[in-house]
Amino acid sequence: MGKLELHNINKIYKTNKGNVIPVKDISLEVDEGEFLTLLGPSGCGKSTMLRLIAGLEQPTHGKVVINGRDVTHVRPGDRNIAMVFQSYALYPHMTVYDNMA
Repeated sequence: MGKLELHNINKIYKTNKGNVIPVKDISLEVDEGEFLTLLGPSGCGKSTMLRLIAGLEQPTHGKVVINGRDVTHVRPGDRNIAMVFQSYALYPHMTVYDNMA
């Protein structure tokens, strides 16, 4: 994938009971070959972060950069990145790579 950069990423969900902010002012860099783990309790924003990186959601503010290219508003299929969902069905006879291809 190359280098991943997040610059001042925020995600705000507007609800009837007010705003929910699962991701607030996150900036980070992950160089090619590095490994990043997101840990935390349920509801702390881990999945939202992954969805923002993959392009399945748009940040309210900030930008996502992959290999020096701003992909904040690039479609998920054009980002050359994928994610495996925890509770979604995979084909058991296929490898992870083949399931994602």
